[in-house]
Amino acid sequence: MVTINLLPIKSQLRQKALIEHISLIVLCILFIVTGLGFYQSSVQQQRSDIKAEIASTKMEIKKLTVVAGEIEQFKKRKQALERKLEIIQSLNKEKTAKVEILDQVSIVIPEKAWITSMNNKGKGLVMEGVALDNPTIATFMKKLQRSEYFNHVELVLSQQKDSNHQFTIKCQIRIPS
Repeated sequence: MVTINLLPIKSQLRQKALIEHISLIVLCILFIVTGLGFYQSSVQQQRSDIKAEIASTKMEIKKLTVVAGEIEQFKKRKQALERKLEIIQSLNKEKTAKVEILDQVSIVIPEKAWITSMNNKGKGLVMEGVALDNPTIATFMKKLQRSEYFNHVELVLSQQKDSNHQFTIKCQIRIPS
């Protein structure tokens, strides 16, 4: 037998299904809004962390800039001190060089020759003297040329005066390192 229900059940089922769909949509919207809220708060937190990091980096850059300036000042002072030390060393070297040159001349001069005057201008040296003969002058010049203290040895004048020979020798001074 067939039974027919004449009660409006379909309309109640439709209303019940509609209410379920609406409540599901509302729940989805709430989840989405809540998720967006959490996402926005995490983005805000990251943003504030990045701003704090930028501020600390700027402070560190300022400190390092000051340190870099101090380092540059120390480098300039160091260079100035090195220049002063070089000047002092060169002055000490020049001071002892004249003594060394006189010592070297006294070593290389033959027994039969005498120096009457020496003039030093810059790196040039002019020696005037007297020798007994020309071979003595030649020996003196050869010894000067072999010495590490003299370059470009040149005989400017050699003339006989009485029984001796007057000579003038010109040369360049070279200080060995």
